[in-house]
Amino acid sequence: MKFTLMLIVDTRFQFANLYIFANGFCRKFCVIWLVGMMLFLNIGCEKEKPSPDALSLKINTRITQPLRQALHGFNTNMMSGDYGYLDLDFVELTKTLAPKTLRFPGGTVGNFYHWEIGGFLEDEMASTLNTKLNQRNKGNYVKLQKRQDGKILFDDFMQLCNTLEITPVVVLNLWTGSPEESAAWVRYTKDKGYDIEHWELGNEYYLPHYLNKYPTAGTYVKEAKKHAAAMKAVNPNIKLSVCATPIAFHKEGWLIKIPQRKWDEGLAADTSFFDAYSVHVYAYKAVRKKEMEEMRGYLLGWIHFAIPEALEYYQKLFPNKEMWITEWNIANPANRVANTQLHALYAGDFFIKMLALPNITQANFHVIAGVGKGFPVFSPITPMNPRSFWKYGGEPESDYGNTIRRAVYPTFQLIGEAFAQADTQFTTSIQNQPALLGAIEYAGKEMSGLQAQTVGKKNAKNLVILVSNRTNEDHTPQIFIDGKHYKGSVTYRYVANERLNATNGGNAEMEGSGEIEVRIQEWTGKATTLTIPKNSFGIVKIMK
Repeated sequence: MKFTLMLIVDTRFQFANLYIFANGFCRKFCVIWLVGMMLFLNIGCEKEKPSPDALSLKINTRITQPLRQALHGFNTNMMSGDYGYLDLDFVELTKTLAPKTLRFPGGTVGNFYHWEIGGFLEDEMASTLNTKLNQRNKGNYVKLQKRQDGKILFDDFMQLCNTLEITPVVVLNLWTGSPEESAAWVRYTKDKGYDIEHWELGNEYYLPHYLNKYPTAGTYVKEAKKHAAAMKAVNPNIKLSVCATPIAFHKEGWLIKIPQRKWDEGLAADTSFFDAYSVHVYAYKAVRKKEMEEMRGYLLGWIHFAIPEALEYYQKLFPNKEMWITEWNIANPANRVANTQLHALYAGDFFIKMLALPNITQANFHVIAGVGKGFPVFSPITPMNPRSFWKYGGEPESDYGNTIRRAVYPTFQLIGEAFAQADTQFTTSIQNQPALLGAIEYAGKEMSGLQAQTVGKKNAKNLVILVSNRTNEDHTPQIFIDGKHYKGSVTYRYVANERLNATNGGNAEMEGSGEIEVRIQEWTGKATTLTIPKNSFGIVKIMK
């Protein structure tokens, strides 16, 4: 029997007719022409291009810079005695965060700390011109005596740092201390084999609290030079930082805070003795009657618009110096944003912004631990009692022993995971950004709806994208690595909540649910189906 076959393809309808002729009879068979096969042939012939209007994350692994790991740090302030540096809770919770730096003994407390006795002198606790600060110092002094025998031991702090491979940043006492005391501290660290490079010449002496000793920047510079000379005579390789003001971050106070501007100008007049300047950066608008949505537009607008403008001010004054942001957070623990999903988003978004600003070489979030529902990353459980007020008491059920991990904790845990195996930052850009409108003083101003930066090992196959979705909408981005559309698997770990006011234990204005509402979630799948949820910060882990 003789067969004749004829294949006729109709590309309009993507099917084929197969005709078989046998002994004069004809049989017609319909064969489905697989669209996928044609697409496969196209892919093999032509490099795929992104959709021109699609949201895209583009990573260039050929243009890199060293990762500034010291950006992932915390300020410690243990004077209330709620935790000790070697307490099991404190060590385990800090280990999970995996910080690269810790600041000792904290901010303001550093102005009164005497390292040789590992504590404070009672008659110095009320030596400033600020009544509230004096009362706080005296109260914390009493608490420390009861809870930790009055001691905050430097060797305990260094044991923690050495165990967890953390770089220490030390604040010196230029208020009640002496150049000889500072030099002896440097000598002690050298003799003990402690690797301490970063030292701050006091904390916030530009404030009016300290006018009785430092009425001008000139008086501060004169004293700071004495400490610097004595310390560098012991170890010339250390880095020293002076106290600059935060004035450039707060335009509302620009005209009225002339003394702060004069202080910075006084520091800039003689930069010969220091290597860096420390600035404390807080988003100061702690209004209490604004809706959370408005606070989103203000806080993220502040990060987007105010920070780059402020950097110009400092770079003009100190063009060849490092910038250390040794304290940063929202303003005021009474801020209604404190300990909410918006707070968690703010922390991640601010951190990504710092990665885009190369002059900032180290940073410390304020504060890693302590009482209250505002600033701390984690807090002790505080039972309600008749004397407690909004900041304290009535805690929900603990999620870790006697401690609550506050809303920002999971954000910093994810940053720690991203930095743990990274030494390089890769160039990252976002195409076809969604827009977000600012609010309050940024009302009507449009900003990008997403931020992203990529880190990893320089020659490794693993990449981690840190990404914040500032908006109230989900987004599905395409990911391109060196121009190629990545379609492989990703693991996305993130902190998100539809409610910006979700909390871990309440705050100044919101009681909270009694539950831990802000936590890490995880998704694994193909990059092509990755969705970045609204109100979120997270890390996307990629195997190239």
